[in-house]
Amino acid sequence: MAQTAAQKKAAALALLKKAEAALKRAQAADDNSSEIAATARRRAVIDTAPTPEPAPVVSNTPKLDAVKAATAARVAADAALKESSKPKDLDNPPAGTYYQWHVFAGGGGEWRLIKIPGYDPEAAENANYTGSGTEGDPFLYKGKPFTGSKGYGDYVNGILKSGSSSNINVLSGNGKGTLTSTTNPLGSSTNITVLKSLLKGMGFNSSIIDSSTSFLMSLLSEGLDYDNAVSIFLDSKDYTLKSNVKITSPFYEQYGYLNEGMTNAKSASELYNFVEGSKGIIEKYGLSNKFLSQDSLKKYVKNNVTAKDLDERANAARLKAINADPLYVQSLKMLGYLGSNADLTDFYLDPAIGKEKLETNRSTGAFTAEALRRANAGIKTDREDMMRFEKLTAGLQAKGLTEAEISQTASTGFQNIANTLQPEVALSNIFEGANAANAQTIQTELEAEEFLGLDSARRKKLKELGTNIMQAKTGMSTGRTVSYSNYSSAGQI
Repeated sequence: MAQTAAQKKAAALALLKKAEAALKRAQAADDNSSEIAATARRRAVIDTAPTPEPAPVVSNTPKLDAVKAATAARVAADAALKESSKPKDLDNPPAGTYYQWHVFAGGGGEWRLIKIPGYDPEAAENANYTGSGTEGDPFLYKGKPFTGSKGYGDYVNGILKSGSSSNINVLSGNGKGTLTSTTNPLGSSTNITVLKSLLKGMGFNSSIIDSSTSFLMSLLSEGLDYDNAVSIFLDSKDYTLKSNVKITSPFYEQYGYLNEGMTNAKSASELYNFVEGSKGIIEKYGLSNKFLSQDSLKKYVKNNVTAKDLDERANAARLKAINADPLYVQSLKMLGYLGSNADLTDFYLDPAIGKEKLETNRSTGAFTAEALRRANAGIKTDREDMMRFEKLTAGLQAKGLTEAEISQTASTGFQNIANTLQPEVALSNIFEGANAANAQTIQTELEAEEFLGLDSARRKKLKELGTNIMQAKTGMSTGRTVSYSNYSSAGQI
């Protein structure tokens, strides 16, 4: 039984989803797949004709084979989706419009009905035109996209695909084998308007689009269609014209360069949204523009820091500054996370570290601050201690504790240690003599008990000995007989 259009489209979407998942798995498995990953994100125009099965890939790198196979599968899935979702009126759209296949940056796409600027239905039926145009120009015959050849030009669905780049003659007449246009044949000025509309529809702002007019018009003058022009603008560093002149994409200069050296390149929309989002965050919190330098932005992207992450960092720095805790700042400096002349903003917005590393540093700083808070009770925070604190914090993180929970756990734990440390040092000196433990050793054992759940055999033994002494003294004062190895009650009444 033949599939309906809806069934074909659903099957194509399912195929695309599987291909996307396979590509992600393959990319994650191979650190050397940057070139293929980047290519997979570039959406070339795919013909509506069925895509043949990809040829077997031969390689000495199985993981690379997986990436190539997954990429080919996604291309085939895209082609199937494009074919299965064709509008019924693709070849006969409403007057003054035409269909364009729009490719999404992350894969897949959709057919969009594009309205041709300047279209005048009344003029389209009555006006004649003799003039010139360039390849890529849309042209109408009696208000509808023309398909065929006239004058010096060949048209496909209303778009000039081949012909003279400077002189396309359109013969006037009564519609018998001749062309009747809208008020104009819609030349390059309209083409650039349509192209800009496509880019704006993808979410890019007028600033980058308008500043790229010259570059985009150069692409159109080369005979490129909209999708290929968009792909080159967003995903390529430069383009070599037929005249052998190389032109650089303005998008690359502002955003695309951030993918340099990346193993898994970001999509154009990811780069754009991060940069523009970061600009808003820096302005929102009144921060230094040093965090928007090319070097800083490249490090953020390399460390997978998103605009959302940056906003959280900036807000955390603001709140910490409001609720100033000098011991927290001191702990960050002692741990080497913060330079002697830097402030909390530099710590939280450091582009050189990613989200996970920053979370670890923040939690370790909070943990160490609680130890510093109890320095008067004898708790030490030497470099050796702080190295131990980093490991203890990592263990608490592994249990799923957040920064706030780790801070509270450290507060309770170090307070218990502070209450026990000096009495235990004293008991060790009394009962263990030459083998007595120093404060450092006992602090380490108490930390293991508080934060790792490891009972201290020393503390248990000294506690029992101390308890026995107290019981012995109590027995002497009350006249009760107390048996204790180091004490004799003989002679007592």
